Amino acid sequence: MSVSRIALWAALCVALLPGCQLKSAATPPNDYITADPTTFVIKSVHRYDDPNGSATDSLIVVIQATYTNPETRPETIAPDKFELLDPNLMATYQGLSGGGISIPTMATVQADGGKPIDIAIGFRVPAAMSAARLVYKP
Repeated sequence: MSVSRIALWAALCVALLPGCQLKSAATPPNDYITADPTTFVIKSVHRYDDPNGSATDSLIVVIQATYTNPETRPETIAPDKFELLDPNLMATYQGLSGGGISIPTMATVQADGGKPIDIAIGFRVPAAMSAARLVYKP
C-alpha cells in the first residue's frame, strides 16, 4: 500500500472518530432541572445523546447533587426512588443506575435523618423535555 493511501486512511479514521464518541452538553442546573432547595443542592446536570439509538428521540440526563434526608429516621436511598417530573410533557421519569455508558452506577445506601448524601443519577428522557423537577419518593 502506498504512503499516500495510508495517509488518506489515517486522515479518514481521525475525521470519523469524533462522530462515534458520546456527546455531552453541560446545562446550568437551575435552567433545566429544579428541585426543592431544602432537600437538594444540584451541582451539575449533563445531557448525553442516547447511546442505545432508541426508536424515539431520547437523551440521558445525569444529575449530580447533594440530597438531605428530611426525615428524622434513617431512610434507604435508592436510584429508583428519584424521579424527574416534567410539567410540560406531563410525564414522570424514574432514576436509573448503570446500564449504559453515560449512566452512573449508584448503590443503595442508608442516610441518617437530616444527613446529606452525594448522589449521581441518570434518567432516560425524551429530547423534547425542556425542564423538569427532581424529587425523591420514599
